[in-house]
Amino acid sequence: MNEALELFRKNGYEQTTMESIAEAADLSASTLYRAFPTKDSIILEPFRFYAERFSEVFARHAAYEPVEEALAEAIFTAIQEEDEHAAKTLLVRSIIDRSPTARARMWDYVYAHQRELSKLIARKLHTKADDLRVVFTAQLAMTIVGLAADRWRDSGGKQASRATAEELMRLLAAGKIVFPRAPRSQRRTSEAAAKE
Repeated sequence: MNEALELFRKNGYEQTTMESIAEAADLSASTLYRAFPTKDSIILEPFRFYAERFSEVFARHAAYEPVEEALAEAIFTAIQEEDEHAAKTLLVRSIIDRSPTARARMWDYVYAHQRELSKLIARKLHTKADDLRVVFTAQLAMTIVGLAADRWRDSGGKQASRATAEELMRLLAAGKIVFPRAPRSQRRTSEAAAKE
């Protein structure tokens, strides 16, 4: 909803009311509330759309491809959606970045999407959604999307987010990412405890 985004940009997220959005959009307040029950639902609409596309693409590709490839296709689709709507994406993120409330809602939404992605991955791998491998895989996929989007936004839309995502995937596949590792003394203690 462009009128809402313009009001958020001009007046600030917290200062903009649903009534002022309805007025700017030439809608009755009740019509606006039926389509968007809260301001959060307006500002998060692009994320909802990207998350739905991500899940659709993952589910479609996971039916006949390995999980890793299905995740890559879903990541590329989410990134492409942002790239194709560059001006709107940059505006929405600038509004969210200036509003602690909107930013908190966005992270709540990202976390909820990550939990849903865990369920989809678990179904494909025939395991539980709370399996650490599944949870970590979902979080890693979302981190790739987030980092690629951050790089793209930081460059003002000039640096290709797909190239960043592809580079991150290459680094992971080549084992070039440094992961935290417990010191040897702690690993021995953990291994001994696991055997008991």
